[in-house]
Amino acid sequence: MILRGQDRVSSQELAALLRDQILAGELPPGARIPSDRWLQESHGVSRNLVRRAIATLRSEGLVVTSQGQTSRVRQVFDKQPIDMAGVVRVEIRMPTEPERNAMPVQVDEGVPVFVIWRSEAEGPELLPGDRWELPGPAYDNG
Repeated sequence: MILRGQDRVSSQELAALLRDQILAGELPPGARIPSDRWLQESHGVSRNLVRRAIATLRSEGLVVTSQGQTSRVRQVFDKQPIDMAGVVRVEIRMPTEPERNAMPVQVDEGVPVFVIWRSEAEGPELLPGDRWELPGPAYDNG
């Protein structure tokens, strides 16, 4: 726990506090992250430190920020199994900004993508990792 007046609170410590609240459900999907000002005042930290902490959570895919709007806990989607018919290779990585912008659904910063190469396709298919999953042993293809 970060206490008011504590010396040298790092952005990683503030990010850890918020991360714990998100993972424990205290800040559920869609919930607003406390304002920069509130975090500054309640933890005795600078605005830059708050912004670094939020950036850390955004890069982890836990928080979504939009310019001029309050940061929010990222929405959780039901995941669909990827159809593995004709798949010759699968990679998981972070998308580039142009790839993210070209996807048919909004893919928030910090969300990885599955890069799927199929035997008959000209190029790879990118699927957001927060909406798709590789089928496991219980997957029934028929």
